[in-house]
Amino acid sequence: MSPRFLLVLLIFVSVARLGATTDWPDADGVRFQGEPAAIFGSLALFRTTDPVLKRVPLRALSIEECQRFHQVLASRPARATRWSEAQSAATRELNGALKRLEYQYRRMIPADLSDRPEPELLVVIYGYHGDSGTWMLSNNLVPIHNRLQNVYPGLTATVFYGMWHNEQEHERVTIQSWTPWLVTDFKRQAEMPTLTRRAPPDGSAMVVMTRDGDLLLWARPLNLAAIRKFIDDLSDLVWAASPLNSRAWTDRAHYGRAVRSLAYASTDTGPELIGNPLRADGLRQRGVGRVTAKLEIDAEGKVTAATLQPDAAVPAKLAGPLTDALKRAMFLPAMNGGQAVASTSDYVLEVPPATPQADADLAWLDRSIRGEVPLLAWKTLGPIPVNEQEFSEIESVGPDGRVVLRAFEVSDRRVSRASQESAFNSDFFGETGAANVVPVDGQAQIVDGKAYAWKAIQSQNGYVNLQEGIYPRPEYCVGYAWTEIEVSADTQAWLGIGSDDGLKVWHNGELVNDRWTRRISRIDDDIVPLRLKAGKNHLLIKIQNVAGDWSFVTRLRFRDR
Repeated sequence: MSPRFLLVLLIFVSVARLGATTDWPDADGVRFQGEPAAIFGSLALFRTTDPVLKRVPLRALSIEECQRFHQVLASRPARATRWSEAQSAATRELNGALKRLEYQYRRMIPADLSDRPEPELLVVIYGYHGDSGTWMLSNNLVPIHNRLQNVYPGLTATVFYGMWHNEQEHERVTIQSWTPWLVTDFKRQAEMPTLTRRAPPDGSAMVVMTRDGDLLLWARPLNLAAIRKFIDDLSDLVWAASPLNSRAWTDRAHYGRAVRSLAYASTDTGPELIGNPLRADGLRQRGVGRVTAKLEIDAEGKVTAATLQPDAAVPAKLAGPLTDALKRAMFLPAMNGGQAVASTSDYVLEVPPATPQADADLAWLDRSIRGEVPLLAWKTLGPIPVNEQEFSEIESVGPDGRVVLRAFEVSDRRVSRASQESAFNSDFFGETGAANVVPVDGQAQIVDGKAYAWKAIQSQNGYVNLQEGIYPRPEYCVGYAWTEIEVSADTQAWLGIGSDDGLKVWHNGELVNDRWTRRISRIDDDIVPLRLKAGKNHLLIKIQNVAGDWSFVTRLRFRDR
């Protein structure tokens, strides 16, 4: 009997004995009864008597418990490179049973799952055509869906599952709301027992489940606050698996080192990077274009030496600091013959060009060092009429919700889109400048010879309805909203804002966002970076309304250190 076979046998017998109990510790060390369900990032997930999986940081498990957890999960199907080859319960049922919206022709077509990886998480919208919550949910989940796909491509997938309506209404929900996600084939929903058993007995719901169909989040879209909480809970969950989450590295290293001898008892493998201390945005700001280095790693996964290579595009003065930073990289050690061994690794990081939108999305999803404040008190001005414009049918709507309109005619009574944009681009405070707009309640403002008055208003969960109390509802108009933010020190912040329709934002008189678009107000539709100065900061917002609702929704996040 070979030594390697004997080692495998001893490990198997030991772990099998440990797996006989279902007793586990939570984050506070309190024992509970549970069944291992999955590993997600830095979290161990357990099935308990609660319908929602219990989450436990991996660091809470002892080495023996990590090994027992790993052995129980040995029969769980691995995540498939192609979704079409998935073997997990929930994702397998959806193969060949999903559709997507073809934007150009506004029709539903079969979704090809062979060109995307199997998602770790399914975000499922349970709803029906006649439910207002379904429409509110479908609209407000678009920004977070797009943001997750951009920052963590393939990690999540959003699926609409219809209830209590017919096939035509099922597809109409997607077509009319221009949603970018996947939709179940209504005629085949009976073939989806995992999703079907999670459906609510009444009303709509928003759900996050693993690829096996175990629940992680479940909520009702009762109002905007409930949807915002679901979005934030989803962001928190995904952050546990983010490679940028340095607080999760220790958990992953603890578990990985505990089970590595089991996972590679009979095969060899090189070191695995689980914590990269270098970030592309920081390197870009310092003029670094490319980092290549040879790293020496000991049997515990610690980097003992780092040597920059000749092809590294690094300013000479940064060579030392970068070398020191690379020594903080966190690895799982190489394995040989079931034993951890010292090794080397070739480190390569290409710094991509700046992409402001992608950087803002990444910052918004960074859950590690931020605070959040509601923007409650506003002063509003308007409606200020704009010449009516005849918008014809929609040409197309992109996955990000941007609407492209067909050309339309100009007559004596109607003006061109260029004129409408002119009104949007005209600054009614041109003489004094946006920086000098500091209104008080009731203060008069003259626009085109007509007097308007600033009015104090309170947002409701960040939402401001600019039509409230105005009859008939104003259309083809613009309005302004102003608020003040005070901070004790210079602070990096981000404004999450959605508007119906076009939007401009000035921060302390500087134009920081300019979106001529026709859309509805959605949570966090635009992410606007702001550098707040110590003391009082002013935000002035201009919102243009074409027709229908006229509103905006905001919240502010900032670094708390």
